[in-house]
Amino acid sequence: MIRDLITMLYGVALALGLGIASAVWATNQLPLLGVMDIDGWTANPAIGGDHPDPYSQAYFSRSGGLPLAASEGLTFIRRADDAGEPFDAGCIYEIVGETPHARRWTLEVLRDGFPYSIQAPGIPVGLYSRNIVRFRDGTFRIRVAPRPQPGNWIYAGSSGPFALSLSLYDTSVASDTGLSDLHMPKVTRAGCIHG
Repeated sequence: MIRDLITMLYGVALALGLGIASAVWATNQLPLLGVMDIDGWTANPAIGGDHPDPYSQAYFSRSGGLPLAASEGLTFIRRADDAGEPFDAGCIYEIVGETPHARRWTLEVLRDGFPYSIQAPGIPVGLYSRNIVRFRDGTFRIRVAPRPQPGNWIYAGSSGPFALSLSLYDTSVASDTGLSDLHMPKVTRAGCIHG
């Protein structure tokens, strides 16, 4: 009798533990259902639609974030450079090129899935389309580095993994029919700072 009760309690505890762990794992990052990939930047246009999938709803409920509505824009996430190496805040990355047509865009650093914020004033952890220096042809170069850099610079921390979030506002990228060739900025590692 007691052995059966212990076995049943063990089974219930195991089922609860595995159920909670699988739910946390499934909602830890945006789901890959309906993902579009442009030059290594990924987005899910269905998230801001009228009927998003339940995993996307759970992700935003858990993170406390609000997705952009389909009419507002689209957010792209990048976790690795062009060589496929995951981002490390101890390294210097160059983001070069241009974005697809949008009225405005923002680029910010994500740490653990959330926008990065620091208490030190004057240290940028994000930029937007109207506060960057551009080349004559309209392209730009932004450096993500642990120390200040000339030109456009974003701080991603001194070490550890991070991601980049590029939000395009008032854009037609999600409804593009393939008639135009869309390009996103290239991201290359320029070196690492040790010590």
